[in-house]
Amino acid sequence: MARLSFYLLAAVLCSLTVLGQGNVTKDGAPVTITVPALISTEPTAKPDTPKTTPEKITTTTTPKTTTTETTTTTEKTTTTTTTTPSPTPEPPKPTPPPTPAPTPAPGPTPAPKQGKWWYKDSNNVTCVVVQFAAQLNVTYAKAPSLMYFVVNVSPNATVVDGNCSDSNQWLTLSWPVNNQTANVSYNNMVLYFHKNETTKQYSLKNLNVSLAPEMFPNSSNTNASVDFWHGEEWTTPLSTSYRCAAPVQLNLTSDAAAAVLTISQLQEEAFRAAADQSFSVARECSGADVPDAVPIAVGCALGALVVVVLVAYLVARRRSAAQGYLSM
Repeated sequence: MARLSFYLLAAVLCSLTVLGQGNVTKDGAPVTITVPALISTEPTAKPDTPKTTPEKITTTTTPKTTTTETTTTTEKTTTTTTTTPSPTPEPPKPTPPPTPAPTPAPGPTPAPKQGKWWYKDSNNVTCVVVQFAAQLNVTYAKAPSLMYFVVNVSPNATVVDGNCSDSNQWLTLSWPVNNQTANVSYNNMVLYFHKNETTKQYSLKNLNVSLAPEMFPNSSNTNASVDFWHGEEWTTPLSTSYRCAAPVQLNLTSDAAAAVLTISQLQEEAFRAAADQSFSVARECSGADVPDAVPIAVGCALGALVVVVLVAYLVARRRSAAQGYLSM
C-alpha cells in the first residue's frame, strides 16, 4: 500500500510539472481560467448565427411576393374585359324598319300636261309647230317576269334639233329623267313629217321615242337607251293643221320593250312658211279620218231596216183586215 500511494503521488507530481511548463511563470491565472471552458462556449454561439440567417432568407424570399402580385393582376384584367361587352346590346336600335316611305308604290302617274314646241330655220321661218300632251306606258322584261312604268312627256321639254327641208321636216324634243341632279340623262322624241307633192298633203311619217337606261331598273338586257318607233299616221292637206282633242293611242315597237303612246290635245302643222307660231285652219280628227264608205254602209243598213219593218207592218195589217171580212 505504501508503495502504491507513492506511485500515485509521483504521477501527480509529474503531471503537475508537465502542465506547469511554458506560460505558468507569465500569468498566474491560467490555472483558474480554464481554456477548455471558453473554447466549449464559443462553438455553441457560432452555430446559432447560421441558423438564424437561413430563416430570414426564407421569410423574405421575393418569389412569394411576385407570385401573389401576378395572380392579382390577372384577376383585374379579366374583370375589365367582362365589363366592356355590356354596350354591345345597343346595335339593334339603329336597325329599325328601313323606312319603306322612300319606295312608294308606283302610284298613279298624274295626267300629262300640254306643251307647245316649234322649230325655226336660219331664215326665221317656223316650219314645224306642234302641241300635245303625251304619256308613255312601257313594258319590259325583268327575268323571270315583266315590269312596266308610266312616264309623261314633260311640257318643259326643249327642242334640241330640227330640219326645214322641202320634202321632209322634223323636230326633236328632249327632257331629263326624273329625280336626277348629277350626270343627268335625257329622253328624246322625234316627230318626222313627209310632204307628198302629188296629192299636196303631208303626214306624220315616223314618230320615234328614245328612253334613257335609267328608266329600266333591273332590266334583263338594257345597257343603253331603248328606241321605240311608230309608222305613218294622219294625213293633212298643206297649209292646214291637224287637230285632235280626244286621246289617241299609238303602239310603239322596240327590240327590247313595248310601249303605248297616248297623245291628247293634239294640234300640229308642218311645211309652214310663216315666222309666227300660230296654227293655220285646223282639220279635225273626229269623223274626218273615217272612210266615206263607213257612213254610207251604215245609212243603207238603217234604210233597209226601216223598209223591212214597214212592209211587215202593212202585210200584217192587210191580213188582219181580210180575216175580219171572211168571218162576217
